[in-house]
Amino acid sequence: MTENMIKIAGVRFRENWKVYDFDATGVELAVGDKVIVDSDRGQGFASVVRLKRQQEQPAPEPAPVQMEQGLQVEEETESEGARADAARQAPKTLRKVLRKATEDDLAREAKNLEREAEAFTIAQDMVAERELPMKLIRVEYSFDASRATFFFFSETRVDFRELVKDLAYKLKSRIEMRQIGVRDVARMIGGFGPCGRELCCSAFLKNFEPVSIRMAKKQEMVLNPAKISGVCGRLLCCLSYEYEMYDEIKKDLAGMREAVVKEKKDEEELRITEERRETEERRIAEDKRRQEDRKQQDQRRDRQKEGGQKGGGRPEKRRDQQQERKAQPRAEQPGDRQQQPRAEKVQPQAQEQKAQQPQPQEGEQAGKKNKKRRFWRKKKKGQQGQQGENKPQGPGAP
Repeated sequence: MTENMIKIAGVRFRENWKVYDFDATGVELAVGDKVIVDSDRGQGFASVVRLKRQQEQPAPEPAPVQMEQGLQVEEETESEGARADAARQAPKTLRKVLRKATEDDLAREAKNLEREAEAFTIAQDMVAERELPMKLIRVEYSFDASRATFFFFSETRVDFRELVKDLAYKLKSRIEMRQIGVRDVARMIGGFGPCGRELCCSAFLKNFEPVSIRMAKKQEMVLNPAKISGVCGRLLCCLSYEYEMYDEIKKDLAGMREAVVKEKKDEEELRITEERRETEERRIAEDKRRQEDRKQQDQRRDRQKEGGQKGGGRPEKRRDQQQERKAQPRAEQPGDRQQQPRAEKVQPQAQEQKAQQPQPQEGEQAGKKNKKRRFWRKKKKGQQGQQGENKPQGPGAP
């Protein structure tokens, strides 16, 4: 079983670069060792960051094709499709780890780092002289120093053909220019995010996942660019970490919200139905009561009519007869005699009440009478005096 196992080493060429897998079978390695690997651009200097073992998967054998008469063309096309699927499903071959880095390899890598610093200064001066709209980020030399790669950032397209010629003449090596985005700039330079920790892109992220403002809305974050943007000026990469969980929770909450709304709606409909039923019952009971009252009134009228007919005619004639009886003088009846003693009994009681009331004194009454008499006497005398003055005088009067 161990014979079919292969050892895979995850290596990183630079401090903040992606991790690539290489076949390290037959090489004794440990995490942190420096190795020389076979890359697309020749030999490369890298550091081991992880080690794992995987079972070797042999290449699938082509399926046997049975040729039958009349189906030769179809079988040929099927065999071609089977080959294409097998080639697509076959595992990719891993490049090899050549050897563990020696002292000479470490010295060459240190010299390449010095060349990178010198090339960065030269290129920066040339860019400033030509006033090109670009910002140099990093220079990297290949392990054999045959190629120098310049990473720069620019928001527009830059014509750097003359710059490449001058750099190739000055550095005596092949020049390659690469334009990168703001996220790659943050990954290469490094730094600390708003959370206070090292940037995720320079620490452990392998690839940049697409991040949208919808993720921030789904997580109910404050849509302030200063709050949800990183040092690169783009949306925070960590918005994608919990987006799936929030999405699932929102779906569950949406289902719960719909259930609650439906329950409230059902309760409201039930309440309205109950109120309508009670209102209808009250209306029916009121109608029945009114019908019963009308029946009773009709019965009373019928009874009154029947009683009037039995009593001797119409009610109007009966009313006239009653008025005539009241107008006639009332004859004495035996019952009136019995009522007279009661009246006699009442009279003594009235006399007693008058006797009990305070009577005015006799002297006061006599004084009042004398005053009246004097008043009238004076009045008569005055009248007589006026008449005497008005009498005609005789001839012998002076």
